[in-house]
Amino acid sequence: MATTEAMRIASAYVDGVCESDVSRTDGVRRDPMKVRALLASLARNESTLAGSKSIERDIGGDVSKNSVLRYMDALRRINIVDDIPAWHPALRSPVKLRQGVKRHLADPSLAVALIGADSESLSADPKTLGLLFESLVLHDLKVYAAANDAFVSHYHDGDDLEVDAVVHKRDGSWVAIEVKLGSPQVSEASENLNRLERKMVEHGERPPAAKCVIIGYGMPSHVTSDGVAVVPIDVLGM
Repeated sequence: MATTEAMRIASAYVDGVCESDVSRTDGVRRDPMKVRALLASLARNESTLAGSKSIERDIGGDVSKNSVLRYMDALRRINIVDDIPAWHPALRSPVKLRQGVKRHLADPSLAVALIGADSESLSADPKTLGLLFESLVLHDLKVYAAANDAFVSHYHDGDDLEVDAVVHKRDGSWVAIEVKLGSPQVSEASENLNRLERKMVEHGERPPAAKCVIIGYGMPSHVTSDGVAVVPIDVLGM
């Protein structure tokens, strides 16, 4: 499928959500312009920890606080909003964990359509491209996790240690994952994963079953000397 055609499909889907889908959940008519404003704000905050107050400020007062809450609930019920919750390991010692969700729409193509981006604008904006790439990876991880009776969360603690994804199972086993667009960021990502492993072990938790950096380009899959698997997205799940 050509890129332009794919972009038209995503835009048309967003139009359908704003005009009718979000109102079909419970028969309550919702203002399409307000729905679009909220979705656009969520798209601008894709893969971030933006809280509800930040979303309200970003919209600029066009949508009231109560409307934001009601509209968010409706968008969740039609599976357009697919936020990633915070991970809560059963720590035996107190660690201050931050509770906020990481903002995600159901598919990164929706965010691209909502912010009016294309391949050229994203190539010129590596920060936004990196956040959208993270969203793509998290989308795939949730599919693989669901097939293996596992869950996907993110980690952020009071020491400001962040890890993009933790895939965890009911038996307490877990895998720590960082997402980086290119290979130059692998070293920094690996250190984050190793810091999380040390912190969990120090507090009586089992170590991760694996540590992984998922990248978009730059090097073939391999395992570093400190046990971190570096995996390009095109071989993820193989």
